[in-house]
Amino acid sequence: MDKNRNAGAIKKSEIKIRPKIDLHRHLDGDVKTEVLFNLARKNKIHLPAKNSRELAEYFKNLKNAGLANLFREGFGLVTSLMQTPENLEITAYEEVRNLNKDNIIYAEIQFAPQYHTGESVYYNHGEGGQKNSYEEIIKSVWRGLKHGEHDFGVKTNLIIDIGREAAPEIGVEVAKAAIKCAQYNVVALGLATDEANFPPERHRQAFQLTFGTELKRSVHAGEFGSQLHKNIITSINELKADRLGHARIVSQYEDLLQKIKEKNIGIESCPESNIFTDLIKSRHEIGIKRLFEEGALVSINSDDPAMFGYTLTDTIYRLCKEETWIDMEGIRKLQINAAMSSFLKQDEKEALVRLINKGYDTN
Repeated sequence: MDKNRNAGAIKKSEIKIRPKIDLHRHLDGDVKTEVLFNLARKNKIHLPAKNSRELAEYFKNLKNAGLANLFREGFGLVTSLMQTPENLEITAYEEVRNLNKDNIIYAEIQFAPQYHTGESVYYNHGEGGQKNSYEEIIKSVWRGLKHGEHDFGVKTNLIIDIGREAAPEIGVEVAKAAIKCAQYNVVALGLATDEANFPPERHRQAFQLTFGTELKRSVHAGEFGSQLHKNIITSINELKADRLGHARIVSQYEDLLQKIKEKNIGIESCPESNIFTDLIKSRHEIGIKRLFEEGALVSINSDDPAMFGYTLTDTIYRLCKEETWIDMEGIRKLQINAAMSSFLKQDEKEALVRLINKGYDTN
């Protein structure tokens, strides 16, 4: 196979078999309906479906009803089944299975502990349960990922998110737990969810706690709302972001592009997610070609694959069909970008690059 063949001729199956990296992937956005149904049955929890097929149809109907319903009811249902240490461990283990099926060799999985304390009110799923500490929640997810790594051979690390609608003092507590759990494969503090109504400076104090620690910082910025440029600048200057989630407008502003290049900040682009959420009409709007040619550390990521209904392979394939300048060599270089902007140690990054190069070698 000619690795420089035009992307329009590249088959999805050819992308799937290649090793890939996912740096922006939410745990609660990638729980399969079969797993959800089994958790509910095991815990004798009510669901709006009699089997996993009906549950899949339920989620399909939520998508058809609009994003607000999907975010409220869909994620509400998923997180309500992730309210015990055992269920968190199971969903984390199953996530590694999902990664392996898509030939993802390394992923940084993110989730927000504040949604998993055992206090879910969705269908009363968490009502009356014992409250879980943030540290125990993190350790439970770590145990599942480690078991998955043992069984499937996929390496993972954790990004601990603050759901930005939380009060600043909650963010501080999440940050403290993340720092304490660094030994449990926690590599970064993240900031996620509603950027439009809760700007990054809301959790400035929480991020300041990580300054001088071994934790890195990944901030969703430049995704939703009317202050995308401002939020990116704040995330870089005040939260000292090492990577930006989505940041879909960077290519449109010379000052942003130069700033992320100067500081070597990674961009976790999620083109399929941005299409699904109707933030962009065309993948061209992200300007990945310009980012790529300027040498920016842009990577391609899945975001919420099970919830939105695609894989990382799908994401890359659909991007290639629209951005026809991307050939197999371009895909390889995007994976190397992901390796180099990952939160691994330098020797681990170099080992990952070798695996990528080996997987894309056609000689």
